[in-house]
Amino acid sequence: MLKTRVITASIGLLIAIIAITAGGYIFNGIILILALLGWREYVRMLRKVNVVLPERWGYLFTILLMGALAFGLYKWAVIAAAAAIMTIGLLYIFGPARLDLSVISCSIVGFFYINGGFAAFMALRENSIYELLSVSVVTDHIGILVIWLLLLTTWASDTFAYFAGVKWGKRKIVPTISPSKSLEGYVGGFIGCLLTGILYAVIVGIPFSLGFGAGLLTGIVAPLGDLFESKLKRYCGVKDSGVLLPGHGGVLDRFDSLLFSAPMVLIYLL
Repeated sequence: MLKTRVITASIGLLIAIIAITAGGYIFNGIILILALLGWREYVRMLRKVNVVLPERWGYLFTILLMGALAFGLYKWAVIAAAAAIMTIGLLYIFGPARLDLSVISCSIVGFFYINGGFAAFMALRENSIYELLSVSVVTDHIGILVIWLLLLTTWASDTFAYFAGVKWGKRKIVPTISPSKSLEGYVGGFIGCLLTGILYAVIVGIPFSLGFGAGLLTGIVAPLGDLFESKLKRYCGVKDSGVLLPGHGGVLDRFDSLLFSAPMVLIYLL
């Protein structure tokens, strides 16, 4: 199992390096695929508890939303998001009886949970968006640097939380959701995440406020993303969200923390 995990992680890291470095349609295309797979996993999980979502509509508006972002059509991306909400509302009013309020609510939460995270991830890689933000652009590769800042701080949160929890963990936070999560682990992950953001900013030469802010926010919300998906899986009675990544589960298993941290970093920049 460990060998499988290492091989999968190595291949994933190689793809990430190539995609992030290349940017453009390669990066955006991969993010679009991940968003579609994430929606598919979400739909499949909820079917385990007899909640049948309007799956095809989710695919359609994911393509419209992420496609608009991929081509820099930000106004159309907002329109696509608004159209998704309106369509879900119309399905509730005029659709079959099975599309009750619980199904509609799960659809809205899932659509914006998945697409909001991946859309923020896509936007943060686009260099031109920093001209609209309050951060001075210090390099033509600012998008690459911010994406790696986001990834490294998120990974630091998980890593430091694990070792701090193993070493000092006593006070369980939410034992009914994740028995291994402790307050000491959370604090350790937060400190490690914050220090990683600061150190990264100093090394690569991006504004200190960016490294500090990303580390601070990621340290707070990344564990919440992990807990959110853990509770979702427990509710649906599944161990993993999918089987796409051998030894690692599905897309949502691997990107759960990033789906919370990416939007927060983008909001911080705004």
